[in-house]
Amino acid sequence: MISQHHPNLANMKALARRYRSIKQTQGRHVSHSRALELIARRYGFFDWNTAAAQARNLHAPDRFQAGQHVAGRYMGHEFQARVVASTRLSQEEVLISLEFWEPVDVVTSKYFSNNRKRVSGRIGIDGRSRECLSGGIPHLEVMEEASMARP
Repeated sequence: MISQHHPNLANMKALARRYRSIKQTQGRHVSHSRALELIARRYGFFDWNTAAAQARNLHAPDRFQAGQHVAGRYMGHEFQARVVASTRLSQEEVLISLEFWEPVDVVTSKYFSNNRKRVSGRIGIDGRSRECLSGGIPHLEVMEEASMARP
């Protein structure tokens, strides 16, 4: 799966730390440098040095860092989630990918439903998307949560 996020150093380093953590829980040792190399290749770069050189100008947003736990509303449904990736698109806009702790129904119809575990969307620095439902409710509202225990 190719990510729609532009890689930035903060996101790639956070992914490398998470990868190492997962491997350690599985009883496998992976060095930090090896994890960085694997993440760089995931984004299509030859090695970490190439990835770091090209990503230096792409800054992670001040809010909503990869790995952070957040809460909010998506399509009118409340959620708790982990930020998978975030990329600053401009001073006013962030592209964010979320992994919900519990699947969220992304359909507002009473006749059928469609549960999703992951979504991506563009939000402003206030955490709200420009796109709204017919009632004026933003498609996506994300709020930072300092300490949330995963259920």
